[in-house]
Amino acid sequence: MSRQPDGGTAGRSAADGVDWDGALRLARVATPAGPQVPGAARRGVVALLRRSADDAIPWAARITGLSRAAREAADTTRVLVVDRVGVQRANAAFLGALMGRVPDPDAQHGLLAPVSRRLVTGAVAGLLGLVSARVLGQVLPAGDGEPGPRMLLVAPNVLELERRRDLDRLDLPAWVTLHEAAHVLQLAAAPWLTGHLAAQVSEVATALMRAPGAGEPGGLTRLARALRADASARPGEPSALLTDRLGAAERERLAAVAATMALLEGHAEAVLDAVEPSHMPSVHRLRAVLGHSQESAAGTLLERVLGVEAKQMQYADGAAFVRGVVGRVGHAGLNVVWRAPGNLPRPEEIARPQAWIERMGL
Repeated sequence: MSRQPDGGTAGRSAADGVDWDGALRLARVATPAGPQVPGAARRGVVALLRRSADDAIPWAARITGLSRAAREAADTTRVLVVDRVGVQRANAAFLGALMGRVPDPDAQHGLLAPVSRRLVTGAVAGLLGLVSARVLGQVLPAGDGEPGPRMLLVAPNVLELERRRDLDRLDLPAWVTLHEAAHVLQLAAAPWLTGHLAAQVSEVATALMRAPGAGEPGGLTRLARALRADASARPGEPSALLTDRLGAAERERLAAVAATMALLEGHAEAVLDAVEPSHMPSVHRLRAVLGHSQESAAGTLLERVLGVEAKQMQYADGAAFVRGVVGRVGHAGLNVVWRAPGNLPRPEEIARPQAWIERMGL
């Protein structure tokens, strides 16, 4: 990703306010590479992640009944085993595309533009570094010219967690890839989902970037402050700098996005619920370590940007919603949710799965 040119302001977006090369350089320098291990150990975890990924999509399909989505996903999904720098690059491209949808209201009269640019570049770098050092796996939707999503598996983070928590070297890659395979199936079953979420997030970000009043910081400066607040916040503490700036309509959109992300994470948790010790011998140990700990709540880039990372609704209530629906109408009933945006659970329905079931006529 190249640095944006400095000439001209017409049609500028929030992405133009970031020095992307500089952000990646800062993130790379500030982020440890990961555990120092012999080359054989590194090659071993890479091979295990690739092998586990081969099995994960059909396994998730058997659990969820999303067989057609699995066939499509198997043909189009790219599995990439990456290091932390690789995650940073992928997330920078994803965030840049997302910010490219958001107009920069300060472009025509930004006397403090160089200062804002440095602030937001530093904030983006911190965010990229934080996520890359914590996330075990991540699914990114297809970008321009790509046939399908990418499943990123972060080898140094998986290896570090395995050694720090003394987890099974075969089962941990299987757990991580099955979780990510659930997200791959979600995108394949609901091809509209990526565009729907991007539009909602863009509306929220546009409100945050709205031209300031007298004495208020510019849009990029506010964005930098919000990103820094989220990067330094403990999981479960969304940024007030984000939510306080939003009007009622944007707060509703943010709540809807949070509800959708709760569904997505809850669905992945429900897939893992179906795993038996006969297929993953240390599954009970993995649940004890990862089920309700911060190890499983690192937060993807989008979650961090929105300030909804690891909120209680996302991991606890989202899983409870999916389990409640599956317990009443099975995965076949739950799969109605992937048909259209109107079938997504409303924020108030996350805690009341029966209300969603009744609205769907199941």
